[in-house]
Amino acid sequence: MFMKGWVLTGEKVLEEREVTEPVSWAVSPKIKITKTLITLNDLLRYDGELESEKVVLGESGIGVVSEAEPNLFDLKKGMRVYVEPNRECGECYNCLNGNKKECSEMRVAGENYNGFLRDFVSAPSEKVFVLPETVSDLDALFINQISLAINAVDKLNVQKGDYVAVIGGNSFGIILSQLLIYYSAVPILITSDDESAEKAKNSGIYYVLGEKDNVIKEVASITGGRMAEKVIYVNESGIPATRAFSLASFGADVALTGVSLKSNSVSLNQAIKKQLDIRCLNHGYGNTGTAINLLINKAINLSFVKPNVCSYENVPDTFKTLSENYKSTGKYTETVVEMV
Repeated sequence: MFMKGWVLTGEKVLEEREVTEPVSWAVSPKIKITKTLITLNDLLRYDGELESEKVVLGESGIGVVSEAEPNLFDLKKGMRVYVEPNRECGECYNCLNGNKKECSEMRVAGENYNGFLRDFVSAPSEKVFVLPETVSDLDALFINQISLAINAVDKLNVQKGDYVAVIGGNSFGIILSQLLIYYSAVPILITSDDESAEKAKNSGIYYVLGEKDNVIKEVASITGGRMAEKVIYVNESGIPATRAFSLASFGADVALTGVSLKSNSVSLNQAIKKQLDIRCLNHGYGNTGTAINLLINKAINLSFVKPNVCSYENVPDTFKTLSENYKSTGKYTETVVEMV
């Protein structure tokens, strides 16, 4: 199948090219991409901070079914759909032993196979999810982040009433905190700026601590002196990772995660002294259906997200502007690309 899209051909170089992929129409519908979310990973690959193959960028996208064989998972032409970006390799030990969720070579759209900044994609039918009318386009573009949040909550075995320190007040940190509230846990969100703190409070998060707070003292007060038995550190939070360890109780469960693979460094001294159980998470493979149900049930409210919008034609200029702003401020603004 022939398509055209924005291919990253070098550091800070995007070229519109025709790309081709082998397709089995018996199992893979053809999808017209309508909107794409430029993620921080996309920007870091553009800037050369993350390794990337010469592929079409775009880690998150939605579209409408353009062509589908009859009786293909009930997919029909015109249906609005979300395409899961994570694909198992099918060759590693875990995949070969039926544990695809723990694939050690997970393939990611825009990193090691062509992403969604292109006019059409074909995807295995099991990776294509019909979107109900109650799930908006913007909501759907964040399904990948919600899926990752689900994975974090599951891996930490969060229970009702647990105090969970969330280090990072970006969109993912707020989504994660909302999910914790839905599961009757008590998030304590730590953020690095007043704007994020205000968004979090307006999103229904009660405990929000900012730059001016004595965070360790406040968390101790909230938890009755125990400190947090569960801690989730968001990689792109702008807060030192050691903060996660300082807020954790002895033997606490700590997840290091986030929506980007931004480079980070951390001393493990406190973690070793406190004998923390640390795990790292970078995707939400297999949680797409649950994420969509959470949106249907209004468990996640994304009204706090105010993205920039650009056209397909302006993608190179948009990446250039995002890159310059990120370099000067350290902040990334979510940007939706209108593909049609």
